[in-house]
Formats: sequence, C-alpha cells, structure tokens
Amino acid sequence: MAVNQTTIEEVRVRDADGTGVKYPWKPDACYLIRDDHPYLDFLTRGHPAQPSHRETKVSKLSELCEDGMQWQRWDLSEELSRQRRLGEVSAVLKFPKDSVLRCYVIPTALISYRDVVAMAEDIESELGFAAVWDMLADRPGRTWSRPVSGPRSSTPAEIMSLLEDEIRAAGSIRNDPFTELAPHSRQDVPLAENALVSHWATRRSGQVCDLAKVLQRALETMAAKSGRKNPGNRQTKINAEVERLSSILRGLGDVRTRLAGFVRDIELGTRIHPSPLFQRDHRVRSLLRAFAPTPSEAISEVESARSHYPPLFLNRLWELWGIVWIAKELRRQGFSGLCTVEVVESVKRSSWHLTRGEVVIELDFEAEPVFIDYDRIPPAHERATPALEWAARHQDLDVERPFIGTELKCSPDYLVRITTPTQKALLVGDACLASSEHHGKSGEITNSKPYTVEKYRRTIGWSTEDQVVRCHPMGGFVVFPPPARAWSSLETIPGASDCTLLCPSPNGDTEASRRLQVLLKAVMPEFGESGMAATVPPYP
Repeated sequence: MAVNQTTIEEVRVRDADGTGVKYPWKPDACYLIRDDHPYLDFLTRGHPAQPSHRETKVSKLSELCEDGMQWQRWDLSEELSRQRRLGEVSAVLKFPKDSVLRCYVIPTALISYRDVVAMAEDIESELGFAAVWDMLADRPGRTWSRPVSGPRSSTPAEIMSLLEDEIRAAGSIRNDPFTELAPHSRQDVPLAENALVSHWATRRSGQVCDLAKVLQRALETMAAKSGRKNPGNRQTKINAEVERLSSILRGLGDVRTRLAGFVRDIELGTRIHPSPLFQRDHRVRSLLRAFAPTPSEAISEVESARSHYPPLFLNRLWELWGIVWIAKELRRQGFSGLCTVEVVESVKRSSWHLTRGEVVIELDFEAEPVFIDYDRIPPAHERATPALEWAARHQDLDVERPFIGTELKCSPDYLVRITTPTQKALLVGDACLASSEHHGKSGEITNSKPYTVEKYRRTIGWSTEDQVVRCHPMGGFVVFPPPARAWSSLETIPGASDCTLLCPSPNGDTEASRRLQVLLKAVMPEFGESGMAATVPPYP
C-alpha cells in the first residue's frame, strides 16, 4: 500500500561529544543545536519532507531505516559560516503541510553562550542601552530575554505599523461612535470612549514629532557623509540610508496630518478614567497602547523589550564588543571619559574621549575615513605634498573623525588616536570572529586579517591641526577570539609581523590585557614611564 502523506516522527541533535540524542517530534517545540554541529536531523514517514524555500538546505541521509521511513537533515552550516549567530531559526516546510522546523542555535564553536551574555552586558553597561539587538534586519530570529529597567525601544517601522492599526481603529470609532442613554443635560458631553480618540491623536502626534526630530538629525548626519568623498560601496549604502530616512520622514509628516484630523477641542477637555470597561472593545484597546507606561514606569516588568528583536550576528557583536573591551581596559588603567554613540535604530558609530593626566586617547568605532578624491588631485609632479596632506587641505573631512584613506578599502573597525604634550600617534585595528583552524589557511596567507590591518596602517592618516599623522609602524592590531595560542601561526608572518594579535575573553583575560599594554607602550613610551602596569587592578 502506497503511503501518500508525510509525517515527522522524531528529531535528533548532537550532544557536546558528538553523539546523537533523539527527541519525539513536537510541532511547537524548539530544539537546541550547537554551532559546532549546526544541523537538525529528523525522521520522516512517507514521502520525504520538502522545504518551502529553496534556500533552506534539507537533504536525505543514507542511514538505514524501516521501510517507508528516512532520516533527513536540515543543514545550517553554510548559513552560519557566513554569518555566525545565536537564537531561534525556523524553516517552513512545504510537506508536511503547516509544519515548521524550529531550532535554537547555541554558540560553542568560537565563543560560548556565557561569553555572549558577558559581551551583551559589557556593551549595555558601556553604551548605556541594549545595543546588541538588530532592529533593522527582517529576520524571524529571537533570543534569550531578561527583564530590563530602561525604557522600551521602538523603531520607526514598529511605530508606523502600530499607528496604521490605531488609525483604522480611530476611524472606525468616528464612523460608528459609542452611544448610551443619558439625561438631556449631558447630551452634549462626549463619552469617554469617543473622547479617547482626541487624546490618543494628541499623544501620538507628540511622539511622532519627537521621532521626526531624531530622524531629521540622523538624516542631516548621513547627508553630510554623502557630500564627502567615499568609496563606491560605502557611498551606495549612504545613499540608500538617506533615501530610507527621507521616506520615513515623509511618512511621519503624512501621519501627523492624518492625526490632526482626529482632534476635537471639546473632547480634549473631557476627563478620562480608564476602567475595565475600556477593554470590552478592540478599537479602544488599540488606542490605549499609546498610553502604555515604559518598563521603568511599570510596577513589574515581565517581558523584556530586547526579545522583540533578533540579536546582532555574532560577527557584528564581536566587532562592537572589541572596542568596548579596549575602553574598559583603558578605564582599568586609570583613564576616564565619556562615550558618544551615533544611533538611530542600531549603533552606527561610537567614540570615546578618555583622559588621564595630560594623555588623551580617542577611540573610534566605524570611523569611515574620507577617500581621496583622485578626480581632483593633481599628479605628483604638479604638487609639492603627498596625497594625504593634499586631501587634508583640499577636501571636506568629518570634524569629529578627520581621517583620510588612500585606497578604496579604507574602513577599519577601530581607529585609536593618542595625544600627549610631546607627540601624537595613530593606531588602526580590525576585529575578526573566525576559526584559527581555517582563517588564513586556504589560499593566500595575504587574505588574513593581519595583512588587511597592515594595509590600513600604510594607507590611513589622521588630519590634526596643520599636520597629517600616519599610523605608527607598530600601530596595527587584530581582535581575534581566544585563546591566543591558537593564532601563533599568524604572529610572525612575512609582511605583517608588526601587527599585534589581541585575543580577549569576554570573561576576563590577563594575557590580552598585557598585550594591549605592550602595544600602547610600543607606540607611546610614556605609558611605560608612568608606571601604569603596576596600577592595573587584577581581574576578579
């Protein structure tokens, strides 16, 4: 008898030692998988299961099974090798119908889940808000969540979606208002349910106005970037961001106009006392969202705003945490100062201005140096200055981050400026969340990160006052995942042996701290003369 339907009987995941562990199939269950064994095996009866999307990698395994059954594998290795991540991943199946495979990826290959939590807490502590959640990407992933005491984050897209639902509810109330029997003397007094529409429109209009101001500042910043010389790919991204912000602002302007049409002066004078009766109608419930307290105002915060968004890819999280770790290390060494963050929905760039005595250190994350305008620069025989100096004098630079690059690829993760009473120095660095077993092993060794940083070191300058400061010969570094011994093969490679490899652990790393001190001392001998090393407190 032919089997005409497909059913899933059980699933299998790999344990820490690589052995398979079987679980009964539950349609609503989410199964834990490790990123060092990034796949979910499942046993099907009848026809093999088929994914709805071609991008989903589902294959049939060669294992022997009962007649009419087969083991299949949902393989995430290719996806996770490109963009390492954690959290929930799902795959919709075409067959069986209405079935979804769900797994929760736990990082174990390069960094542990405990490391990720420590990184998230470090970033939130240093930047002042939860910056580890991706509020822009259209991904279904979710991650761990804990209650927070800060205000709930809302993105423009989220607010616009809420407003469209609420505007429909408000329009429905206006077209079909609430009525009740009342004395003749109260016939001209608006009902609280109807008056709520005006109060809602006023509240939302103010929120939209505040959001528009934030986005307008972001648009002005991006427009200023667009006016400078940028490499092709960066310019394309900047132009797309300018268009995106402009589109959102136009939408917000239209929304404010629509909200104004709901406001009635007589209703604004009506006192409203929300009661359980307000929960009877779904339209009123929708409008009440505008008055919901932030978590910091609520008596009990059960749901975390952070769980509303997928986490940043671990690659991006590692880059952001790398500069936070450097800032924390400098604070341990006696420096103090503030951090500024350029952010709309997610962190774009961040900077630190740290001082200790007469020494000033400025850290820049994603500084994006200006590219030399080779369409305008005269040939070498017609100018008396090098290309960097010419660009510093003739091109528009970012006042806060006056960096210049001579090559198209001039976007390092980190730029560090050091100023003392006697000299200035520039350091450049990149972060790389990769496996030491594979990075730089296939193909040319020149594709490894130390070579990339060495190229940055030779082609990026810092315009300050009347001079251009080039990177120090020992001023290149890479932030790799621990342990440091795993990267020993890249420490003395020809052409990039002056690049320092920092391999910090999110849970404290004495060796990485020592290497950072050696790097700073090599670039600026004053660090050794100040007796700094003796004052650094040990890790707890």
